[in-house]
Amino acid sequence: MVNLLDNVKPRPSDEAIKSERVKEYVQLMRLHEELERKKNKLYEELIEEERKEAFEALSSEFNLPPHVTVRDAAEIMDISPQMVRRHCAERKLIAQQTFEGSGKWRIETKQLMDQPNWERFIEKRARIKDQSIGFAGEMLNQLLEEE
Repeated sequence: MVNLLDNVKPRPSDEAIKSERVKEYVQLMRLHEELERKKNKLYEELIEEERKEAFEALSSEFNLPPHVTVRDAAEIMDISPQMVRRHCAERKLIAQQTFEGSGKWRIETKQLMDQPNWERFIEKRARIKDQSIGFAGEMLNQLLEEE
């Protein structure tokens, strides 16, 4: 990770930036881009067993489901739900139709890790997990107060 910071050095054009906060923001944006490149490169290099291990680690941390809906897959892949259904029917995606001819599919989540909006999906699942934990805590507090 430290060597990633080495790739995000100030550039001559940064001298025109007056605000330290703006300089920091620009540097963080460069770091974000470098992290994205590194993440994609690492993912490409993972063998199937390592991808499965990565999914399992993320799944337990962010409460990822083993399967997603057509709508979720469409958001993750940044394509239309109709295109997702076509990919499922053509076996381009690992999926099972819930009822024959219904258009409803259970799509294996782990195959979507390299898709454009995967991080957005992870963030959404993390928010859902945090909300669920918060709700459970509130319910527990109410039950304890009633005793």
